Amino acid sequence: MAKYLLLLGGADLDKRTGSPDLAPQLFQQFSTWIAGLRERGQFVGAHKLQDHTGARLSVRGGEVVEGPFVETKEAIGGAFLIEAGSLAEAVQLARSCPTLLSQNGYVEVRVVEERRTPG
Repeated sequence: MAKYLLLLGGADLDKRTGSPDLAPQLFQQFSTWIAGLRERGQFVGAHKLQDHTGARLSVRGGEVVEGPFVETKEAIGGAFLIEAGSLAEAVQLARSCPTLLSQNGYVEVRVVEERRTPG
């Protein structure tokens, strides 16, 4: 099976941080979603990124500069690495991600290009 990177972003941080009751619900939704991926042997790994923390580097006028940091609505909040038989299957798995269903966010599905090193 091929590997796919699911980039989760644009989550509704105001909703998430404004309601103390929402965090446990989101945790449970993600736990259930991940458990399903694990049961099917499709879960490889995941990382939650800290909100509002990081740096963005770009080139301006031939020099590397820092900032401005990406706006929350565009920020990537986490990444999942999964295995699927096709891009269509990976997209179907992404459709049930809690970021879409509960947080008004987005999921970008990318094919991981695995390169073999000579030797």
